[in-house]
Amino acid sequence: MSNLTHTAAAGPVFQEGDRVVCADGVARSVRGMAPLIPGEPAHVVVEGGTQWIAANCRRANPADLACARQASHSTAVRVRQTDTDDPQWRAALADLNATHEFLKVAETNGAILAGLARGEAEAARELDELERRTAPAEGPVERALREEAAAHFVVLSHDGRAHGFQPIQPRDAARPAAWTYRTGYGHGVRYGWVLAGGRLRTEHAAAVYRWQAEEDAASTVLTLAARGEGDTSVVDALAHASLDELREALESLRDRAARTRGTHPRYVLDEEVSAALEVLASCHFAEIPNGFNPNAKEGAEDHDPKVTGLVVEPDSSGRVTAYWVEHGRCVTPNGAPFTAQLRDIRRKFQDAGWETVPGTRRVVTAYRPAV
Repeated sequence: MSNLTHTAAAGPVFQEGDRVVCADGVARSVRGMAPLIPGEPAHVVVEGGTQWIAANCRRANPADLACARQASHSTAVRVRQTDTDDPQWRAALADLNATHEFLKVAETNGAILAGLARGEAEAARELDELERRTAPAEGPVERALREEAAAHFVVLSHDGRAHGFQPIQPRDAARPAAWTYRTGYGHGVRYGWVLAGGRLRTEHAAAVYRWQAEEDAASTVLTLAARGEGDTSVVDALAHASLDELREALESLRDRAARTRGTHPRYVLDEEVSAALEVLASCHFAEIPNGFNPNAKEGAEDHDPKVTGLVVEPDSSGRVTAYWVEHGRCVTPNGAPFTAQLRDIRRKFQDAGWETVPGTRRVVTAYRPAV
């Protein structure tokens, strides 16, 4: 595959045979650069024919690995020799961790990989000991933040569709003892619960109504209290986070838990939307917050650049509209619709026996034929 027509592309230009680490953290061999599309970033074609944004890939040829090894050695020396109270110590540690993450994926020498594993284990032990020596005493506010962050994290790490978290706080209690959450669409909506700190959760959300999940969680809390096991655990990864870090992490988790996949939160019970999402299940669903506006201009108050993927909404006539969003907008930076994605959405509807009707260039309108 020739690369002669791609020399003017912005960002890195990879050659056939290059080895790169893609945005998903996997090292692959390059077949060449994809043809440039106006208004879109340059893409690189890797083994298997898949494409990745070139700017998000990192070259991992032998010379690049040699540079990374040298950087790892020199940064490790800085980490060992710098006083841990010096702000530059943590900066050096962050650099070292980033280099090691690259090498763990790109490195081909088994002996070096084994050395990295040993070094990381030793560094983790030393860092843990340092954090234990310097960690301040935990107060009730910090404890409550840890418990909520851990509970959200445990649920979302097992089921990314979970949303609609609501606290369960016993009378006279200082903080919630558990949270209920919702998952699924339409008739498939179910409710589950997780204890504060993430100690226990429903293995599968089974309750049809939220009150059932609340009663189940409350009885579990009472049972543990009767056994003298009322305290809850906290996810180890959060044990040494500062108060500011906890607040930031919890804000992010709350934002994630408030979003629904593939449709607006207010449409999760709509049966036509639920059926359409099943038809389009192989697509990448966008994570949609309340009040999302795909037509918002970049930088506007209602613009959410974190939203990327497929969105389905109900139509007043009993149909559904499906469209593609990237970085919070349903059009490209130059105002053009995402033609390729819309074509794929239309084909999936038609293959499933749905009728598609003419609509705007930015959406696909479809409905299930009457049986």
